[in-house]
Amino acid sequence: MTGEILMDVEAEVSKIERGELRDLNIVKFVAQEAISISLEVPRSLIQLKEGERARLIISTDPSIEHDVNGLFLCTIYNVERAKSGKEGRALVYGSIGGLQVRIEGKGLHKKFKAGDRIYLGIKSL
Repeated sequence: MTGEILMDVEAEVSKIERGELRDLNIVKFVAQEAISISLEVPRSLIQLKEGERARLIISTDPSIEHDVNGLFLCTIYNVERAKSGKEGRALVYGSIGGLQVRIEGKGLHKKFKAGDRIYLGIKSL
C-alpha cells in the first residue's frame, strides 16, 4: 500500500526565533492557502533564512524523502477545531522526537487525527 500526500504547499519562512533550548530554532512558515506551520528544529539541521521559500510535503509514506532536503517523522498528539470564525479552521499539534510541530489551516481536522504518524518533508526552493 502506498502512502497518501496529505499536504503539499509552497510556503515562505516568515520568522525564525531562538528556542528555549540551546541550538534550537522555531521556524514559522506561511503558505498562500492560509496555512501556517511552526516547527522546532535544531539549527544545524535546516539552514533556512527569513523570506526564503520552501516546499512542505506531509505524507503517510516515507518515500517522499527523495523529493525533499529534510524528512521528519511526526506523531500527531492533538487536533482541535478553532473556536473562532466559521471557516472550519483547525490546529494540529505533533511531536518530532519531543520537538513540537504546529499546523493551522482550514479543514485540517478532516485530514489528521491524534495518534497519526506522518512524514514532514521540507525542500528549499
